Amino acid sequence: MRLDDYQWSRNPRGMHNESVFRIRPERYQQIRAGWVKLVASDVEYVQNIPTLLAANITPIVRIYRPQFSDKPADAQAYASIQSYISAGVRWFELWNEPNLGNEWPSHLEPGLDPENIEVYIAPMMNHWIEWAERVIQMGGYPGFIALGPGAVRRHAATIWLRNMMGYLRTAHYSRFRAVLGNGLWFADHPYIYNHFSQEIPGGGPLSARSPEQQNALEGGWHFDYPYDAICQADDPGRSVWGGTPSTPYGDPVGLTAMGGAFMDLLRDYFGGGMVPVIGTEGGIWPWPGPGEAPRVDDARYPGVTWRSHAEAMTAMFDWIAGPQAPPWLFGVTLWKEDYYWETAHGTAPTVERLAATNPPYKSVPALDTGGTVWPGVGGEAPEVEVPEGPGPVHGGPDHHFFFLSPDLDPAWFFAAAEAYWARFRPVLLDQPEFIQWMPYSKTLAVTVISSPAQVEAMNTLLRDPWPNIWYDLIVVDSADALAAIFAQRVAAGRRFG
Repeated sequence: MRLDDYQWSRNPRGMHNESVFRIRPERYQQIRAGWVKLVASDVEYVQNIPTLLAANITPIVRIYRPQFSDKPADAQAYASIQSYISAGVRWFELWNEPNLGNEWPSHLEPGLDPENIEVYIAPMMNHWIEWAERVIQMGGYPGFIALGPGAVRRHAATIWLRNMMGYLRTAHYSRFRAVLGNGLWFADHPYIYNHFSQEIPGGGPLSARSPEQQNALEGGWHFDYPYDAICQADDPGRSVWGGTPSTPYGDPVGLTAMGGAFMDLLRDYFGGGMVPVIGTEGGIWPWPGPGEAPRVDDARYPGVTWRSHAEAMTAMFDWIAGPQAPPWLFGVTLWKEDYYWETAHGTAPTVERLAATNPPYKSVPALDTGGTVWPGVGGEAPEVEVPEGPGPVHGGPDHHFFFLSPDLDPAWFFAAAEAYWARFRPVLLDQPEFIQWMPYSKTLAVTVISSPAQVEAMNTLLRDPWPNIWYDLIVVDSADALAAIFAQRVAAGRRFG
């Protein structure tokens, strides 16, 4: 299964509903949402699914069960899932934030310990793998269990995730690989607080506009914490996994942090590629009311105000759809509906801002998840003819080529990319025919620098004939614009956007 095989709206905007039994499709349509997360006790939303799908809003359904982390899915949960699948839903969750004590029965909460595999990890993963297989058999996509963004040892999301995935590798390797290849996705809860910034024009990635100066329709936004320039300048080497004395249990409080961690473990533990990541709770939350002081959770970054929240949330969704975001990040359903429409001060400005701007569209590359085919009944899978050219990218590519559209001056590249080339050493080519001679056992990323006028021609030349390549398109109309893009990539330590 490939990343572009998943069925969804291609619009990353989303909203989490208020509570079970409450759904207001007109609100999701007002903000031009592409996702809605529905927490359901049973089948109370089945009749609303056709309306949502007709409005190009993709529903995610979590069947709610309290204190459920140690329990298997029950018969009623499966019956509810089947009813939603029959109505057109594909995306499902069941368990939720097991790294928080309130998600366990009261007798298990006091001893909550991610290193206690026998009590806290093994039963949960045994139940989850069985549920995931059943969901796939019924025609749905099973979500990996979402974790809260904890960073202290008892609740540390990175420790829980590593041990959950490590147990699956040891106990259910082949079963997980089959789930990976047939609809797996990662449910994340990216509460990012004020871990974002917008550059001052001409100031570079270390500059940051004040909340009052932020504008969603202007560029220079950074949502890649903890890998952004501001964080790295203050604490070099910090990552979602830690990497510095100040982050002994990792730093998961960023839009892309835990999704990136999951991709790391897919690659390292299962030889996997990429699966969709959807924030089924999260966003910039909480934020202050009108006239209140800016909310500042991390003093290295500007705060958030009643009105700047609207600019930043609108920009975040646009950023997710843009080339700078990871291809696996499909969107966020904001926590939660009543905080946007039912505040003490009326409807939040964020609703009006989203309603007044066109929703973005995310182009998804044809990257393989790296799993296996769903097991059949008896017999072996037929032999498959190996195609020409490179195979699907699993984690990181073996080779990296650069191509320039014919109307661009090659001097632009050499002037703008000196630091980038010195760090990442890509290969600059002008003959795309070379790609067909690469063996299928090798993988390839292609960065294309194109003028606006040549985008379609370059897509036809390089993207369309080779669906397995990691296609990294940069569209610029000046040498300065190209230099700015490469400077951001070098500062963030990222080969691709």
